[in-house]
Amino acid sequence: MSRVLRILTLFFGLGTWGSPGEEVGGRFDGVLRSWLAVSTNLTSFEAEFRQTRHLKVLTEPLASTGRVWFSAPDQFRWEVGNPPQSIALRSGETLVVLSPRLRRAETYSLGGASSGPAKDLMGLLDGAFPRSLEEWKRRFEVVGVSTNQGVLQLELRPRSASARKLMPTLVVGLDPGSHGLRLTEMVMADGSRIRSEFHSLRTNVPVSSNLFQVQLDGSWKTTQNDVQP
Repeated sequence: MSRVLRILTLFFGLGTWGSPGEEVGGRFDGVLRSWLAVSTNLTSFEAEFRQTRHLKVLTEPLASTGRVWFSAPDQFRWEVGNPPQSIALRSGETLVVLSPRLRRAETYSLGGASSGPAKDLMGLLDGAFPRSLEEWKRRFEVVGVSTNQGVLQLELRPRSASARKLMPTLVVGLDPGSHGLRLTEMVMADGSRIRSEFHSLRTNVPVSSNLFQVQLDGSWKTTQNDVQP
């Protein structure tokens, strides 16, 4: 589990896009429904990002750049570094993490886990592009909405107790006009923060299926991991 948690927090700042809770309405209603309209019409997403990690054990934050692709309903590709130092591929219940310099590939399967912390955390990835209000309600509740430097920010809290042990707060930043994604910030239980700022966005354009496929030769060391509840 500790390896899975590290992977999810390293790569998937986007993957934990939020979900408004049962208190939808009032001053949150317009924002949330506009965001839902954008999300439900999204078939693909490409972007470059700058990720900043503020860790409790370090005095200076760690910064990196990368690229992300998404294809509905559940395919992701994250590349950190240029050239990529780490690559994460997610399709359905399978997560593959590649370390090109080490020629190492790790596959994580959640096919047998119907519940538990690992399933909850992978479920946060499903919230990246929620397809319905009911789906949102299962994932998060809205704590507040504010505007900071021209970005509309939603502060969210996971409903799952096991997910909150890792990430008690998620901030999602939206463009106030289009309600498209601009940033995410994950606040971890130890006070560390992972902020991902997105630019050069392209939406609803064809994405090659090859981006989400793993093709390795004999020089790679591969391991298979089944995550249990």
